[in-house]
Amino acid sequence: MLKYIKYYIFLIIGFILFSIGFYQNLSITNSLVDYKELNFRPWSALYISAFYFTSLSLGVLFFLVIQYVSHAGWVIVIIRVMEGIASFIPYGGIIIMLILVLNSIGIIHIFHWMDLDNLSNNKKFYLNKSFFLIRSIIYLVGWTIFMKYIKYFSKKLDETHNRKYFNKLYKVNVLFLIFFAITSMTMGWDWIMSLDINWISTLFSWYILSSYLVTGITTITLISIYLKWKGYIPLFNNNHLHDLAKYIFATSLLWSYLWFSQYILYWYGNIPEEVVYYFNRSEQYNNIHLWMLIPNFLIPFLGLLSSKIKRNYKAITIIGFIIIIGHYIDIYNMIMPSCVHKFYGFGLLEIGSFLFMMGFFICIIQKTLIKMELEPKGNPFFYKSKYYKYPH
Repeated sequence: MLKYIKYYIFLIIGFILFSIGFYQNLSITNSLVDYKELNFRPWSALYISAFYFTSLSLGVLFFLVIQYVSHAGWVIVIIRVMEGIASFIPYGGIIIMLILVLNSIGIIHIFHWMDLDNLSNNKKFYLNKSFFLIRSIIYLVGWTIFMKYIKYFSKKLDETHNRKYFNKLYKVNVLFLIFFAITSMTMGWDWIMSLDINWISTLFSWYILSSYLVTGITTITLISIYLKWKGYIPLFNNNHLHDLAKYIFATSLLWSYLWFSQYILYWYGNIPEEVVYYFNRSEQYNNIHLWMLIPNFLIPFLGLLSSKIKRNYKAITIIGFIIIIGHYIDIYNMIMPSCVHKFYGFGLLEIGSFLFMMGFFICIIQKTLIKMELEPKGNPFFYKSKYYKYPH
């Protein structure tokens, strides 16, 4: 019981801080009639945190599926960790859907296009409330069903050691990749890019995917290190850590490449409806899109170049937490300027919503992992993973 209490504290403290921030924000907006966009900030802060942890879990599910489809043997000792993190998808998805529904019925207003009547016919076909909500439900229900089936066949494989469940597991993962290839792109358009109704980017969904993929892999690493430290996954060793660190390094570079590709092409083209996205963040947000390169690119790049550091538990933990914070800033940069424009801040609302969602996230993972057998001995690659050694 004590294990649950300390994690519920994050949830409770987060709720209290968010409530205080909400009251303070409400008092300010009631006295400043012209600053109505301040009303959007509490919901924007909650949406940032909800999207951050839900997309992070989706990135972990995607990474898990890649390992299954490629028949990767090294990763099996931490398969349960990934399944536990992916289990948060429906819970975070409920909070996202609640925000979307409240926006569609006019109670909150962070998706500004829902309040407009003068959208072009081309945009109305795709951006209308009913179709938008239906797509969002399809995303969340689809991801949840695939996640449940993957966990189910993985568990049956562990219980029976029957090869047929391994084959079924492989087929489900292939189908998920097809579904994910479509929904990950349209989700980025719907949940993030549509916040800026007059701005488009052909690679924006890839950019978002790279952000929650690196965050997901980093979270896998941090939780694996913690469970190793507590003695729950003793088979996790320096070789597994080395490979996870390589993935963090590679996906950080992928994120950096996509950030640079979008940024430099837009500034070079200098088309007003394109550069306005960066102009607002430069003028109103103190170049947030530039200095977030320090935690998201510079530190992972310099810190993870050495193979020796990739095997250092303390160094990876420190770098991992920096990346976690850095990509929260990235999601903040995508959402907050589009929702509240210049009426932003970082205080009790943002800290409270982050702690609340983090506490919720940890509680779900913990409850899920407690019910699992952390060593998937029924997997045919378990022996390979158990004695895996990175070739030097």
